[in-house]
Amino acid sequence: MGTLMIAAGGGGDAIAAAVLGAATAIDPVGIATMAWDRLLVDPLPGPRCAADFRELTRRPGYDVVTVSTHPIAPAGSALPRLSGELDVPIVLLDPTPGAVGMREQLSSAARDLGAEAVTLVDVGGDLIGRPGDAGLRSPLADALTAAACTDLPARAWIAGPGLDGELPERVVLERIGDRPPRVLLTAEHWKDFLSILSWHPSEATALLAAASLGVRGAVEIRGAGLLVPLTDLSAAVFELPLGEVAEINPLIRPLSGSTSLAQAEQRARDVLGSTELDEERSKAARLQRQRPAIPDVPAALRAFEAEARDRGADYVTFRRLGEMLGQPDMTALRTLRAEPGRAGAATSVLWDLRPRHGTGLQHPDEDPRAKEAG
Repeated sequence: MGTLMIAAGGGGDAIAAAVLGAATAIDPVGIATMAWDRLLVDPLPGPRCAADFRELTRRPGYDVVTVSTHPIAPAGSALPRLSGELDVPIVLLDPTPGAVGMREQLSSAARDLGAEAVTLVDVGGDLIGRPGDAGLRSPLADALTAAACTDLPARAWIAGPGLDGELPERVVLERIGDRPPRVLLTAEHWKDFLSILSWHPSEATALLAAASLGVRGAVEIRGAGLLVPLTDLSAAVFELPLGEVAEINPLIRPLSGSTSLAQAEQRARDVLGSTELDEERSKAARLQRQRPAIPDVPAALRAFEAEARDRGADYVTFRRLGEMLGQPDMTALRTLRAEPGRAGAATSVLWDLRPRHGTGLQHPDEDPRAKEAG
């Protein structure tokens, strides 16, 4: 049975969808995703629509992103490069016509690609967030994509509980309920995909990869330096019926009948009070004010490392490091780790803050559900 994988929040969820497709031998016929990148990649807030790209491949009722596709400046997108790294069609999910139009795009893509089922992939678990969750920062993207999947033969996979830094692992597991993981990811599952994270700035998916590689400890991510723990269940993937997800997340049903992105945003604001678009617009305005260049990057790096360790971090994401050093190029950041005399060496996906002979955090007590996987 063919399966169309769908990235709930765009960005790194598309990479995770490819990994999970391979890990479960689903062999997806396509990956559908919004072009909703961080401001590090796309300086314009919000998701990109089809009109923001040139050289999309038009299919019956939907568009496909290829390596020949490119965003129209000043917009940016990681999808064209990602399409060249994944051996599966990348379906552009355009939110302009709201959940109703997105559902039509998904139905068209599933029909054209021969999919009989759809699987919604979310790294972290904000898909099952609720109003009042203190850390919930990006509810609109995931809920809108889930709303577009209603009336389709859909299921949801939540990978890496808590890794997006929005809902704690404990809360995600409580809402998932007493069910074992669908799969526990390992280093073997990432062997064909790990190189993507050398340039792609996704934090949650980088943490998922790190956990799959056996990394444990506290990781400092984005913005205010939030600490996210990597545990024995950080590489776990759980399956929920989409109907159950809609029962947990009160935003999905109000969005299911939306016919424009503006309408969806307003409905989300009515439920939640604000959305991630509000913060993205404010942040984009702040970023337009050019940051002064850092004259001594090695010294700034050493100072940041010391401060992050004092905050309790064992690792830091390359995106967080890039923001602090004013260096958005993920590949260029990795050249810094070869500097003689550094306190620690980087893993392939995270910057290691520990002293060279340090051990970081120990493995937590194993959740019994981890033993039931597989």
